[in-house]
Amino acid sequence: MKKLKFIVLSGFITLLFIAGSNFVHADSANFTVHPNIGENQVGESFGYFNVLLKPKQSQLLTFTLYNNKTEPIKVSTTFGTAFTSQSGNPGYTPDLVKPDPSLKINLKDYVTLPRDVTIPAKSSVIVSSRLTMPDQLFSGVIAGGFNFEAVSSASDHAQKNGVSITNKYRYVYGLVAQNSLNKVDPVLTLGHVGANQVNQRNVITAHLTNTEAAYLMQMNTDATVTKYGDKKLNYSYHNAMMEMAPQSSFDLAIPVSIQGVLNGKTSEPLKPGKYHLKMVVFGGKDDKGNYQTLLNGKVTNYDYQWTFEKDFRITGALASTLNKKDATVQKFTIDWLLLIGFAIIFILLFIIIILLFKRRKNEDDTVKKE
Repeated sequence: MKKLKFIVLSGFITLLFIAGSNFVHADSANFTVHPNIGENQVGESFGYFNVLLKPKQSQLLTFTLYNNKTEPIKVSTTFGTAFTSQSGNPGYTPDLVKPDPSLKINLKDYVTLPRDVTIPAKSSVIVSSRLTMPDQLFSGVIAGGFNFEAVSSASDHAQKNGVSITNKYRYVYGLVAQNSLNKVDPVLTLGHVGANQVNQRNVITAHLTNTEAAYLMQMNTDATVTKYGDKKLNYSYHNAMMEMAPQSSFDLAIPVSIQGVLNGKTSEPLKPGKYHLKMVVFGGKDDKGNYQTLLNGKVTNYDYQWTFEKDFRITGALASTLNKKDATVQKFTIDWLLLIGFAIIFILLFIIIILLFKRRKNEDDTVKKE
């Protein structure tokens, strides 16, 4: 039971505030959200819903929203199915990522709640959502998250240097539902591997899928990409802090180009040819786990281990296209204005030399006649 609580707790961003690209304090949102944890809750309350229900069983889930402002606030309420983000972490933003084909039951289809709610000034309201379990019995967990976001108003817009800036704040509270507490093991598979780009940087992407209705926690991933016929070329990636939502997938990005600040450096262009990926993934830290590896110089046990190897090819056309778009790869460009300038100077010099040569010849002919 303790392990289940830890797995579910680790899988959720209990409270998230978004203001452009900056994190802000709760007071800046001008409203707060409190989940009212009630019956059928599995284990202790950690600020999210973790319910155990039978097929077709229904339960009302409620939140108390408080308005700290002296004017009404309109709040948009949505629900998002759990997915795995590009960075390798569970996310719950609605419709941000298309559900993976392995997802058999989409929790979003079984949750109803109002589209928005208005909270009077200096008051509170109760928002009710109804969860109705699927008709069929299922193993494992289905998961998602409630999203509460203030709808922008004229007073939310700030002017800076003539540009209108809108701050947005969002609370995210998780929901996990299950028919039983029987453990389901995550299963990791490797799909397509190839060259791509993330944020105008060349990367090798490996498509990973967690096909089972279980969170895959504490992923410790080591990946190496080598090129056939070029022993010096070696791209590597390590991350021991990733997690995956149930029945979800994402593209693990193995850097090829320089990441972050360049400091005057440039990246080597991506080369076409045949490559090989080798990846080892551990999951689920457990002192009694059957699999061991070194983590920060210490032997660490895990419940799961997967080893993947796969060949793939990068065509010349794809490498050329990606290198042109990569902001860190130095481009060989022709300065046509400078080239035309040199051509004009060369032509003028050539004409001057010809004229001087003719003049000299005429002078010599004149001397000979005299």
